[in-house]
Amino acid sequence: MALTEISQISQMLGSAAVVASLIFVRFQIRHNTKATRAASHHAVSEALNRVNLLWARNSEVTRIWLSGMSDRRALTPEERWRFDSTIRAYLHVCEAMYTQADLGAGDCGIVRAEEDGIKTVFLSEGVREWWAENPFGFSPAFRNYIERLTKPAWTGAAHIKLAAGETAPVGE
Repeated sequence: MALTEISQISQMLGSAAVVASLIFVRFQIRHNTKATRAASHHAVSEALNRVNLLWARNSEVTRIWLSGMSDRRALTPEERWRFDSTIRAYLHVCEAMYTQADLGAGDCGIVRAEEDGIKTVFLSEGVREWWAENPFGFSPAFRNYIERLTKPAWTGAAHIKLAAGETAPVGE
């Protein structure tokens, strides 16, 4: 076997090894993406469950929440602070799941699943009042999403812009 033949065979084997490595990397990236999305889904679900359990386990928080939703101004300063903190916590969880879906790291399905809850919360005068008074603390993209999702009269379907140029309907 000549030296040139040995060189060609080693180049072919090297090329095959590179292709095999790329295929392996592709499978690893897919696996890691799925694992990241699963962890994201779990984290958001856990955060939503913590908010729900706050209401379920503490009748005082539940009373403040329900009172604040109907008439936030009737709350004492301390109750108002607790109401405001609770709505802020809930909406920060919603923003996290929205952002993760937008970045392609989260599940758009969980965002859509929570949209009816978001709409229901924003039907209350107290939450709308709080939202208007608190323009800080949320990203412009999330604020726009909430505005589109909760506006009373639909002029057209809103969409979440997801990674890779995909979109998902909002509020449908």
